[in-house]
Amino acid sequence: MNRILIYIIIIFISSCVNNQTADELYSNAEVARNDKNIKGALSNLDLILIKYPNHNLAAKTQYLIGDIYMNDLRDFNNAISAYSDVVHKFPDTDQEAQAQFMIGYIYANILGDKSKAEKNYKTFLEKYPDHELAPSVKFELDYLGKDINEIDVLKHITS
Repeated sequence: MNRILIYIIIIFISSCVNNQTADELYSNAEVARNDKNIKGALSNLDLILIKYPNHNLAAKTQYLIGDIYMNDLRDFNNAISAYSDVVHKFPDTDQEAQAQFMIGYIYANILGDKSKAEKNYKTFLEKYPDHELAPSVKFELDYLGKDINEIDVLKHITS
């Protein structure tokens, strides 16, 4: 009898979890991330993309996955992959340009791959020439591969 009750409780709990809205899952992901439960955050975000692929939070969700891989896990290849998914799966969203920028940024400033950084930054400028990040992209391209001490406007930071 106790086993049946346990199974009923498990089924009830899992059905409650599975019936969460995209907004609830996103909120749960943010709470989990703030609590340093990165696996829980990613699970909630993945569930949004599976259950609600066309929801207005889907692009933001995919971008947040990239942000978690970049900043929390320091897994830059998966961050690039997640940001690339934003660009390819969610065109014409606010997150698309930001994701394209982040791909170039990771290649330029973390992985040190100048050719991939340049390619991605140029793609950014072709697609979003008037975006608020365009001046930053131009700056990045102008000083790509240079040490901070070689950039006059940034020398004060190191002195």
